[in-house]
Amino acid sequence: MSANQNTVNVTFRNHVIPDENASRKAGRPIFHDMEVCDLSFPANRQTKATYPAHDAEPNATRESIAAGGSVVTYAQLYNKQYLAFKDGNAQPLSGTPLSEAPFLKEGKRRELKALGVHTVEQLASLDGTPLKQLGMGGRELKNQAQAYLDNAAGSADITNLAAEVVALRQQLAEERRLREEFMENGKPVKGAAAPADEPEQQDDEQDRPDEEEEQGHGIPPTVEEIEAMDDEALKVYIAKETGSRPRGNPNHDTLVAAAKELAMVD
Repeated sequence: MSANQNTVNVTFRNHVIPDENASRKAGRPIFHDMEVCDLSFPANRQTKATYPAHDAEPNATRESIAAGGSVVTYAQLYNKQYLAFKDGNAQPLSGTPLSEAPFLKEGKRRELKALGVHTVEQLASLDGTPLKQLGMGGRELKNQAQAYLDNAAGSADITNLAAEVVALRQQLAEERRLREEFMENGKPVKGAAAPADEPEQQDDEQDRPDEEEEQGHGIPPTVEEIEAMDDEALKVYIAKETGSRPRGNPNHDTLVAAAKELAMVD
């Protein structure tokens, strides 16, 4: 079970509470520490709450039980922050800190932090009354934050696709090398005597065209033709060009990129 921690600030701490029964029996004040979870929301000064850390969190528990699970406590739901609290470390934020946002000046970063906005994700999630708390230009800041996140996600997709294409290229090159090595080592040496119990095979290489010339690669497909292929057609084309089908289950974009590279088209 996970929580949308991009829109909430979570802090665990020890809260000292008096034990009235124990104090009455002992004739002196007795106190106990209780681990609690403080929740607050970006740009929302009105909504704050504190719960015992090991009480059930209602929404997460309801979802967990509906899925056949068990009770989910605040300490379990916000486990990273809770473990940091237990270790005496600073409790981590979930998301990209405002210090990493290039569209913000330092003064604006401090203003946002004073409003409880600590990450780019929190800024992008603001709406309604919390967004109005940012004052003039608040909507523009929200849009800039969303654009930053969208651009970052797009860059990650491109990076991942490039890595997949490189991996596929390396895989195909290795398979081609192994295939050529097998053909070279497994092919009978020309002029060698045939085994006594087998008839000598006649050399018919001159009677039939070279295998590579017989199959031929033909004219490479265009960008439009490659983009119109389904996954199976792409795998067949890659196998024809490299001698091996892609292993595993590369996604469609990876197959398209590999086919374009083989066809030397953009």
